Amino acid sequence: MLFRVARWLFQLPGKVFAPIFRSRLTLVIFFAVVAAGIFAIKQQRQPEEIFTLAAPQNYVIQREAPLREAREHCVGPLPDNQGQPWPASAGFLHQPDWKTGSKLQAFTLDNQHNKFAVLVKLESAARQTLAEVFLPAASSFNIKLQPDTSYVMKVKDINSGCSFRTVFSVADNHDGRLPLTLTAEGSERYHPITNSKF
Repeated sequence: MLFRVARWLFQLPGKVFAPIFRSRLTLVIFFAVVAAGIFAIKQQRQPEEIFTLAAPQNYVIQREAPLREAREHCVGPLPDNQGQPWPASAGFLHQPDWKTGSKLQAFTLDNQHNKFAVLVKLESAARQTLAEVFLPAASSFNIKLQPDTSYVMKVKDINSGCSFRTVFSVADNHDGRLPLTLTAEGSERYHPITNSKF
C-alpha cells in the first residue's frame, strides 16, 4: 500500500506537467503566467522597499533653529547711536513720560556681569516704547517703573549686534534688580530676536 502511494506521488508531477510540455503553445502560456506572477509580487514589495530606504535613520529634530536664525541677523558691532556717539556712562537715550501722580518704584538694570555694552528698550504690553537706556560694560542703571505692570524688555549687545527679548514685572523681582544675563540660565529667560523686531 505504501509503495503504491509513493509511486503515485512520484508520477504526479509528470501527469500534471505532461500536458503543458506536449505543445509549444501551452509551454509559452505556462511561462507567461509564471513571469506575470513574479512581476506582480515585485510590484507589491517595491513601495515598501522604497519607503524603507527613504526613511531617515536616527533623525534628530534640531530645536535651535530660531536661535540660529536670530544670530544670522546680528548686525554688530554698532559703532554709534544712529550717528551720535554712545554715552560715556549709563543713562537714558529716551526717558519715560510718566503722568503726574503715578505710583513708581525704583528698579535696577544690572549689566555688571557683562563685558559688553547694551542698549535696552522698555515697552508696555501694547508695544509702546516707554524708555531707552544705554549701559556700558560692567555697569548698572536705576530707573523708576510702575510696580503693578508687566514690561517687555529688548536688549541689544552693542558688540555683536544680537538682540534678545524678555517679559518681566517689577512685582516679581523682589530685590528690585534685573540682571542682563543673555542666557537661558539667568534669572530671566532672554529669547533671541531678529534685528527687525528690536
